[in-house]
Amino acid sequence: MLELHVFGPYFGLPDGSPFCIKALVLMEMAGLPFETRRMSFKEAPKGKAPYLKDGGKLIADSHFIQNHLETAHGVDFTGGYSADKLATGWAVARMMEEHMYFLSMNIRWLRDENFWKGPYQFFAPAPAPIRPLIARIVRKKVAKTHHLQGLGRHTAEERLQLAKGDLAAVEALLSKNRFLLGDKPCGADASAFAFIWAAECPYFTSEIGDYIRSRPVLVNYLRQMQERYFPDYKSS
Repeated sequence: MLELHVFGPYFGLPDGSPFCIKALVLMEMAGLPFETRRMSFKEAPKGKAPYLKDGGKLIADSHFIQNHLETAHGVDFTGGYSADKLATGWAVARMMEEHMYFLSMNIRWLRDENFWKGPYQFFAPAPAPIRPLIARIVRKKVAKTHHLQGLGRHTAEERLQLAKGDLAAVEALLSKNRFLLGDKPCGADASAFAFIWAAECPYFTSEIGDYIRSRPVLVNYLRQMQERYFPDYKSS
C-alpha cells in the first residue's frame, strides 16, 4: 500500500500546504490505492512534506512523487495532450509553485492577523512555554527567505498586481477549456488547482483570495476540481 505523508487538514483545506494538496490530487488522478499519514520531520528525506512511501523507498517532493508514479506505476498524467500543450502546462505549474506560492505564503506568514491564527498552529507539538519563541524564529527565517527570493521586497499592492498576472494567465486558458489544457485534467491541473485553492482560502484575510472569488472562471474551476477529487470534502 502506498503511503502519502502530509501535514493534514488545516484552515478549512484538506492540507495546510498547497504542495500536499497537489500530491493528494495526483494520487487521486493515479487511481492507485493509498493511505495518508502525518509527516515526520525526522523521517522526511528533505525535511518537508509531502513525501511518498512505496515499499522501502521514500520519494520526497510533489514533482518527484509524480515522476515516480509515472515511471514505477505506469501512471499517465499527460491527459493525452500534445507536447506543445504539455509545455504550457509545465510553465503554468512552475508559475504556480515558484511564484504564486511565495505571494500566498507572504500573506499567511508575514501578516500578524493571519500568522497567529494560521501557521502558528503548526507549532502546537512544541512545549507551550517555548512555542511562541520557536514560532517567531521560524517566522523570521520565512521573512528572510521572502526578501532573498525577491517578492518580499515589494509592497502588498505590487504583490497583488503580480498575483493577478498569474491568475490572468490561468484564466486565459480556462476561458476556452474546461481544464487547463482542454476537456481532460492533467498533471498540471494538480498544481494550478492546489495553489489557487490555497491562495483563495477564506480562512485568511487576503486580497488575493478576494480577487479569486471575484473571478467566475476561477471559481468554477475550483468547484469542478473539488467535486472531482474531493467529492466528500466539506470546508469548516
